Amino acid sequence: MWLIFSSLSASGAVYTHNLYCSDLEGHFDVLNSFVAAGYRLLSAFVVDEGQWINLPLEAFDGQSVNSSLQALQEQYQRVLSP
Repeated sequence: MWLIFSSLSASGAVYTHNLYCSDLEGHFDVLNSFVAAGYRLLSAFVVDEGQWINLPLEAFDGQSVNSSLQALQEQYQRVLSP
């Protein structure tokens, strides 16, 4: 799936980025890394199988979501295991 986003640097430059990744969590981490580096997100969309999904910019605070999602997945696996 594709991540398409625009960001504003501290110097006021606007950048548009296109990135392909097979998992949504990877895209989330990319957006959070830009925020952590001091960029402000202006827009962010994921395009998958012809569908555009607008991402809520306020959800990206510069903190990695990968470790949180991994911990949540492990909890679900423990609960669902026989």
